[in-house]
Amino acid sequence: MSQTEHEQSAQERPRQEGPADASPSAAPLELLTLLAAGVADLALDQLRQSADLAQQVMRRSDLRELLTDGVVELRKRGELATRRAGMGNENYLETMARRAAERVAAEGRTCA
Repeated sequence: MSQTEHEQSAQERPRQEGPADASPSAAPLELLTLLAAGVADLALDQLRQSADLAQQVMRRSDLRELLTDGVVELRKRGELATRRAGMGNENYLETMARRAAERVAAEGRTCA
């Protein structure tokens, strides 16, 4: 049912009188109570989903590798973000050349 159909059907139905209509201040109180209950239900649902996800992650056998990959990815993202913001002092090509030279030195070869 579309929004306009819903609004039309709500207008056609006679309003049911209930205990909430007994006093003018009862309606806002009931509305606040329902809103608070809805927010609490939503928060608990999100908490349940987060707990289920955390349990699934903790059951993984490759948790150490997963965390290592995550740290490496965050470091690379940090480098990109600082470079994008102009905070990086070195030129990109200079950085790549330095890393290549370090890799070659770690392998024991000499640069020509």
